[in-house]
Amino acid sequence: MLVRRLVAAGAVVVVLVLMVVLVRGCVNSGREQALKDYNREVTSLMQQSRSDVSTPLFAALTGAAGQRGEQVTETIAQLRAVAERQLDSARALDAPDQVADAQHNLELLLSLREDGVRVIADRIQQAIGTSASAQTALDLIAGQMQAFNASDVVYSQRVAPYVKQALEDAGIPATYSGETGETVLPYSDFLPNIGWMDPANVARALGTSSASADDSGRPAPGLHGHQIDSVSVGGTTLEPGGSATLPADPPPTFDVSFTNGGEHDEQNVRVVVEISGGGGSPISAETVVATTTAGEAATASVAFREPPPTGGVANIRVTIEPVPGEEGLDNNSQTYSALFE
Repeated sequence: MLVRRLVAAGAVVVVLVLMVVLVRGCVNSGREQALKDYNREVTSLMQQSRSDVSTPLFAALTGAAGQRGEQVTETIAQLRAVAERQLDSARALDAPDQVADAQHNLELLLSLREDGVRVIADRIQQAIGTSASAQTALDLIAGQMQAFNASDVVYSQRVAPYVKQALEDAGIPATYSGETGETVLPYSDFLPNIGWMDPANVARALGTSSASADDSGRPAPGLHGHQIDSVSVGGTTLEPGGSATLPADPPPTFDVSFTNGGEHDEQNVRVVVEISGGGGSPISAETVVATTTAGEAATASVAFREPPPTGGVANIRVTIEPVPGEEGLDNNSQTYSALFE
């Protein structure tokens, strides 16, 4: 009887030990899986931040002055909403205690990115304009580029290392290279290059700078500007004060001849054509001439994507947008009349 009792007691002890080991193993396995899941969710968020926000943002900024300002603003505003959703997703992550520091810094860097995109959306129209506030807007946009750079540093120095350390502390092999175990994303490059942190470089990228400006963005001393020489459509030259009959379909392309009458070469010169009246809503189109040479003629072809109104005589206004340092604007624009049919 005593032997049977001892055997039974021993069996109970063995079962209890096995249960403890099993429960502990399940707990440890759950913790390890939670860390792996967190690492993969962070990697996914960082990849989305680059592909869904950074890449389209800098594509929209490059040559923005050659696009319609409201379209650029709308595009960047939509990207800001995407960045905000990514920040919300980061805040909603079920972060294990072992990666609390990494989680805090993850939210910080995504907040820097969301704030930066918001400021750029608010200031882009000023930056690509010709008002006195353009330089201030360029400075503010360049400042957000510094915030983007800071977000990249926060990730590489305060998120990736902390995640990797937490995995290793839990006995999970982890590398940046992906050779063994869990792969931790080592970098999250939101800013394409550090040149964007210079306001003068931002201006050049947007397409608003003058080739004759110095590194601070100030125009060089001397005469700057352009004058319109002639405007034609399909071989028909328009005359100020006169009227012409032009085809509406296909949509017209305006060939604008103009001269750089200044003492300096100019860069990214915007040429705008606006059509109003004629019984329809106003429409406009524009193009950017990369470079004009001091004292020499240049041409620009401004193509419309939609037919002009055909309900009556329309007014056509052609404008060479002022460049930095240009003072006399009386010969920058010309108005014509035409009947589209």
